[in-house]
Amino acid sequence: MATNEASFSVSGYVATQPKKGQTKSGTKTLSFRIGWTPREVSRETGEWADLPSSFASVTCYKKIAENAASCLRKGDPVVLKGTLRVREYADQAGTRRNSVDVVADYLGHDLSKGTSNFVKQSHRSQQTAEEYELSQAASGDRLPGDVAAAQLQDGQEPESIDPDELGPADGAEPLPDDRDDLEPATVLTPRGGDDADAEDGGYDPAEPGELAASKATRGGRYRKAEPVGAGV
Repeated sequence: MATNEASFSVSGYVATQPKKGQTKSGTKTLSFRIGWTPREVSRETGEWADLPSSFASVTCYKKIAENAASCLRKGDPVVLKGTLRVREYADQAGTRRNSVDVVADYLGHDLSKGTSNFVKQSHRSQQTAEEYELSQAASGDRLPGDVAAAQLQDGQEPESIDPDELGPADGAEPLPDDRDDLEPATVLTPRGGDDADAEDGGYDPAEPGELAASKATRGGRYRKAEPVGAGV
């Protein structure tokens, strides 16, 4: 564990195309240049003015490199926190130069300049404020079964539904309150005997008020249904 490390944090933008790589041991890396432009109020005009931009080389390792490789693009505004290191090197002409390098510990989009869609690697069980508001607005158009299913998924007890509150389905006519006005259905009763093999199937229409035809299990024959109230 290193000591006397210099912490570095900045709000800037991705200045170059991010590039993937790996170390000799196979650790995934991602490298790019980050830039930032300080601003100050001009004493002459009293307005904000940009100062010269600064740049640093950023290297990400392991999970940060893997996740950043799938979402960072050149020009994206980012917030970076990491460890700052300044090293000397010689260019192709042999001139000694300094390189400002940052090893990223935390990296993300700057939400003060735009929006970002965060996707967690594990299952997302929570909602953002916008997703929660949309789900609440859409709940007014849900069917009763959808509401109960959503409550079970959230670990809540589903609310009981009164069937009288549902009403008839769309386009369906409600049943009349006075069912006595309905026409009686035609009930067929077996004739039996030789007429049973007639073209009409051996059945006669029963008079209104008679019981439906019933099969007699004795002797394999049929018997005519008795009128309602005959045995009273």
